[in-house]
Amino acid sequence: MSTVESSSDAGLGAPTSSPVEAQAASARGVPAGIAVIVFLVGASVAHIYLHHAVHGVVNVHQATLACFLVLNVLINFWELGLYFCGDRIHDEYEATKVSYKGREGVRCVEVFTKRIPFFQLLSFRSWTLVWSSYALYDPGYAQRHSFGYNIDVGNGFSTIIPATLFAFGMTYDIVSPQILGIIGVAMFWQMFYGTVVYFFQFFHSGRHRGHSKGTIWLFVGGSNGMWFIFPLWGIAISVWMILNNSMAILQ
Repeated sequence: MSTVESSSDAGLGAPTSSPVEAQAASARGVPAGIAVIVFLVGASVAHIYLHHAVHGVVNVHQATLACFLVLNVLINFWELGLYFCGDRIHDEYEATKVSYKGREGVRCVEVFTKRIPFFQLLSFRSWTLVWSSYALYDPGYAQRHSFGYNIDVGNGFSTIIPATLFAFGMTYDIVSPQILGIIGVAMFWQMFYGTVVYFFQFFHSGRHRGHSKGTIWLFVGGSNGMWFIFPLWGIAISVWMILNNSMAILQ
């Protein structure tokens, strides 16, 4: 397992480094939250722009699903990191679970204001704090045997390719409307069902106890609720494409 400092940087679960190295990295780094926003907005706008360039319209269904699928691909990247850096995430959680008890929101703010060196933005290790901070609400994400850990790892490996295909397939004729619809039904149903079961096991196992209703709604409900709402939208659009063998609803 990776070593976690007990110094001020260790409060963020940072790997051991000299004060000079840490200060230099912080000075030239990009705030994690800014990096996330730039990616989400940039990739979403790119999809909408390309769709408009090809079909001459801004379609609400395409724009909405494209934005959601861009978000899903970002989460897929983090979910792959959950698998490959599971021990590091466990260490970070163990190092912070006591000091941040009752201050989970503070921890989340620190995570997304932490600076990441530009050339490390695509490193799984740079984003482990996302999971170790969420583990303050659901410790299952620091445990390889939990449902939450495994459903998210599975989602990361299984949906990143079909999500990318569906996002571009709404604009370009990569596959037929019926094939794209079949891919969409399978993918969006997996997302929806996994989210429903996750919510059930979260409350059924009592992991909500000890947290205020507000924080549970914001951090657990808000972060997972989108995978409840938008997959239903995606299923409806996919079924329409299958029944009509047409992309007209998107174009």
